[in-house]
Amino acid sequence: MAKVIDLSLMVEEGMPYYPGDPVPSVRQFKSLDKDGVNIKEVHLGTHSGTHVDAPAHFVKGAPSIDQLDPMSYSGRAVAVKVDGVVRKGDIPESGEVVFFYTGTNRNWRHGWTMQSFGYIEPEAAEELVKRKFKVVGIDSPSVEMPRFKEPLTHVTLLSHGVLIIENLSDSLSQLVGKTFQVLCLPIKVREGDGAPARVVALLE
Repeated sequence: MAKVIDLSLMVEEGMPYYPGDPVPSVRQFKSLDKDGVNIKEVHLGTHSGTHVDAPAHFVKGAPSIDQLDPMSYSGRAVAVKVDGVVRKGDIPESGEVVFFYTGTNRNWRHGWTMQSFGYIEPEAAEELVKRKFKVVGIDSPSVEMPRFKEPLTHVTLLSHGVLIIENLSDSLSQLVGKTFQVLCLPIKVREGDGAPARVVALLE
């Protein structure tokens, strides 16, 4: 049996969210005591918590979530530890999926404001395209630097069909230096620019 490591953040009331995005909300809509059934009401942006970016997020006319194969974000992966920022020299020689551990989401907690976090430099994004990776993931809210002027990293990756997984949990620290199978299944949002996802690693 493979060992399963959950790389997904909890969706809950008070969770952090990217500045300017919808404020996440999770509340009890119906209860067993009052209504005979438990139902939660969940309000999320498409880029809240652990989520994926589709090419349509930044590229006009590019595929949206519902137009991608359900397994597009899954595959054979390797996890690489970096010193906060992913630079060109951090990119593996080759592979299918690469996850970068920056340590950013050690800070994930109620009330955390996303003023500073790990990201991927545009030059590193160009190298990921050159080395033909199909998916890149990171344990921070965005592959783009905080307070960016132009979304160079996103556009470089997504315009070349390199898909993005953001906000992996700090459990990624357990996978540094290892290869594993990753299963990432985003919610099927019609014309979705992105979607919340459950991401797990399978270790033999």
